[in-house]
Amino acid sequence: MTYRTEYTLGFLALLPLLATGVAKGTGWFVTVVVVYIGVPLLIWSLLVDRLAFMVLRIICRLRESSGHQYYFERQVGKPGVSRRLLRDIRVLVFVFFLSALIVPQVTQVNPQNPQNLVIVSNAFIYVAIFLLAIPSSIHVLLWVLEDSGLRCHNTTRLTVTVPAAWASRWLSSLGGIGAFVSFAVAMGGSLDRAISLGFTLMISLLPSCILAPTLFYRRLEPGIIAKIRHSKAAMTMGRLFPENFGPSLPSSSAPTLRSVRMNEETKQTAEPRS
Repeated sequence: MTYRTEYTLGFLALLPLLATGVAKGTGWFVTVVVVYIGVPLLIWSLLVDRLAFMVLRIICRLRESSGHQYYFERQVGKPGVSRRLLRDIRVLVFVFFLSALIVPQVTQVNPQNPQNLVIVSNAFIYVAIFLLAIPSSIHVLLWVLEDSGLRCHNTTRLTVTVPAAWASRWLSSLGGIGAFVSFAVAMGGSLDRAISLGFTLMISLLPSCILAPTLFYRRLEPGIIAKIRHSKAAMTMGRLFPENFGPSLPSSSAPTLRSVRMNEETKQTAEPRS
């Protein structure tokens, strides 16, 4: 699987920083790239696999929960370009949302002072990189678990879902856009200046939110998934939750998201005939 689209978008997003780097020097540009991309990748490489193993251990300990069984679905390939870009957008919205809430609390905002505008904008970038590196690890963890094939089978509702998939959508809810707009208006003092400031900050953060996840998918995620699927916790889960979910399904195979959807569609088409 190629990541040509993401690399192209990430390179285009880097062009403004590259132009600034020509004026300020190569050292400045290299430092920015390392901080923007290298720091999130380093933190994710240290945290995500440990968090994933912790989640598997929790699942095994809470095995008495009624109506839910967990298993690893057979891998059919990684998510496509559109899904990966949607993940990048969710991370971008999440980072903007929290940065817009935090920065006014730690920095005095004075739109009448141009120097203050520079200080607050820099603070916004620093806070956003920190949020991308650590809190956004939750997003990355959920995506790794999804790509690893971990599924939750609700034996009561006969549904198969990705565990905690709602959490990623909730964390990047559209409420974050409103918080950022209010912050930008407070910073700019007018709508035109707010739009200009918001666009500048978005361009500054876009390379991190595209290239860091892309490099993670390409370089780090395959190894983490392999360790997850061959871990002791995964083997324990396989013994606790055997792949036999009822007489209507073959004992040798667990239900998949696709098979459950097909069964539901068959039931819906059969009801009018009866």
